Amino acid sequence: MYLDKRIESYFYNTGHIIGKGSFGCVYKGIDQNTQKEVAIKIVKKAKSQEEAYSQKTFINEMTILKKLRSKNIVRLVDVCESQSNYYLVQELCKQGDLKRILKQKQLEEQEAIKILHDILSGYQILLKKEIVHRDIKPANILNCNGIFKLGDFGLATQLSQQMMLNSRVGTPLYMSPQVQLNSNYTNKCDIWSIGILFYECLYGKTPWFHEKSSKLLKNIYEQPLSFPSTPFVSNISKSFIKKCLEINESDRIDWIDIYNHNIFRQNPFKIQGCNPQQIITKIRNIIKTRELDINQLIQNITQQKILKISDLKVFLQSIDKQFKLEDAESVFDKLNNQNEDSISFECLLLWFYQNDIIQSKNQDDISAPLNLQEQSIVNNLLDCLINHIRFNSISIIQILKELNVYQNEAIQFRKFEQILLKINFQLSKTDLTLLFRKFYDEKSGFIKIQDILKVFYEESELDDTDDEFSASPVQIPIKGPGLKLQSFKNLERLS
Repeated sequence: MYLDKRIESYFYNTGHIIGKGSFGCVYKGIDQNTQKEVAIKIVKKAKSQEEAYSQKTFINEMTILKKLRSKNIVRLVDVCESQSNYYLVQELCKQGDLKRILKQKQLEEQEAIKILHDILSGYQILLKKEIVHRDIKPANILNCNGIFKLGDFGLATQLSQQMMLNSRVGTPLYMSPQVQLNSNYTNKCDIWSIGILFYECLYGKTPWFHEKSSKLLKNIYEQPLSFPSTPFVSNISKSFIKKCLEINESDRIDWIDIYNHNIFRQNPFKIQGCNPQQIITKIRNIIKTRELDINQLIQNITQQKILKISDLKVFLQSIDKQFKLEDAESVFDKLNNQNEDSISFECLLLWFYQNDIIQSKNQDDISAPLNLQEQSIVNNLLDCLINHIRFNSISIIQILKELNVYQNEAIQFRKFEQILLKINFQLSKTDLTLLFRKFYDEKSGFIKIQDILKVFYEESELDDTDDEFSASPVQIPIKGPGLKLQSFKNLERLS
């Protein structure tokens, strides 16, 4: 194969496209150092709004893949950049994708179940890291010597503490109704996609079809799920599909029940360690049944401003000896948004607070001064809000205009609540109460808008001359042609 292009130690042929990801072409290449074949996804650096979105999805995919290690997930080998492109180097899956297989032949039921098992094996690590794929479809399931792997994480996202999403992303044919409607949804959106995919593996077509997404959604709601008479498919597989394709998320099967379903009785899953939400539930139950003084345990670590995984392990084992290192790693990954080797104590405190492990001592008094523990929580909340404003290009001035609030005005709780919910609608009532107490002026009995602007105005990048919002595009520093990205921090702040 003639190789006409090079990036770092990787060579590839621009005429040899082996696929297209969410927002970039994928080429077959070779690593000159190891002589191993690789897949190289290339995304242009942003010069337009469309390219800026492609760049963002590339950065997102790179950041997500760095966190995932599984034989059933396409492995990230390297990331490089040149003057004009970014390069995502991954393992090469020579046998192509599931979409091509389904075009070539009709799968037997046991073949389809084996593929389903591989997909769900890879998805276990996504559950552990609290990541939602959001684009599961045959084209994104790759075959590597008979092992099927999840690929293309350009639309994947990490769940926030509030656990709800509302972005309409993915491929309509495999989107859950909630995603198509832009309503709130959880990681159960991927259960719907898996149900559609498994149905297609068995029958060679999807249960509902229309080229227009609006008509497709109408069909889903109006046409009951049905199964063709041929080929023959067992009732166990049909039962699995029915539970995956419940229209209402609350009725849809849970992940834990998926992994325990009878369809896998001959090849049961080896369930991995607890995910963060299971750990929270376990801690909550321990506090209740043993009447544990969690505040005293927290007090014992308040002297530590930063926590490593080993510190988290010691702390969790002070709650219950059965907690393991992998549980500490799971919590650490949940809270480690910056991919550092430690997290702040405030991160752990905020996580406990948002999950009702610890509570404010003055919840009923919105004017009470903050104690030290609450101040730590508020500082973390403010950091999250500032990042949310920056990454989503939110204009504080525009919000004030929409709510008819003047910059020299003083407001009470209700108006303060409206402003902050405009910034982030997922803030809880308790979050809002704590933030109100942070800004509360005891002398006047109100909050001054000027005090809010002092915290958020600069982050919204407003033009003082006309109060019109204008966001400066964030540029990634160019390191020069062919230089490897030694640090991902500049990229991750955009993801």
